[in-house]
Amino acid sequence: MQDGVFTYLIDKENVIAEVSENWLAFARNNAWASECRPDNVIGQPLWRFIQGKATRHLYEQIFRQIRGGKRVGPIPFRCDSPEEKRYMSLLPLSSPDGGIRIVSHVVRTEPCDSVKLFDQNTPRSTHFIRICSVCKKIATPDAEWVEVEEGLIRLRLFEADELPELTHGLCPACYQHVLAELESSDKNNENDR
Repeated sequence: MQDGVFTYLIDKENVIAEVSENWLAFARNNAWASECRPDNVIGQPLWRFIQGKATRHLYEQIFRQIRGGKRVGPIPFRCDSPEEKRYMSLLPLSSPDGGIRIVSHVVRTEPCDSVKLFDQNTPRSTHFIRICSVCKKIATPDAEWVEVEEGLIRLRLFEADELPELTHGLCPACYQHVLAELESSDKNNENDR
């Protein structure tokens, strides 16, 4: 398995059946909690790890197309660690018995100042802020989506004793982009017939 490629397999019931050997190292680099260790992930429904109705809805649509014999992707997304911006690509592939193999690979990285907001060990308040599952922009109270660094300033999070919990969703631009990608994949699949 290449260092920058991470895979997992879900079965026909959307339960995680296996993860790549480098899964644990990737989880540690992301400062993910111990719940993302392979022995805590395998056998669990994928939906346990996908937050936000819009994100789940898009995954359901992607899975429906893949299981219907169509090709989808690759789909760009970000998976940042506390010290690095990671631009990645997700490619869902049909697997025997109705399963789907998800192949993610790192397209490029950029160093960034440590962002405690992404560190799972940072003390949290009972407040929530929404972050886009694809591009990692933060929703502001005036419904604008901004880069993390700008969001930290606008929300005055540097002054807070505890950082808010993160809840995931999709910003309007990413939601429309992924929907357009799905529609484009659907048209390409029809043209291939």
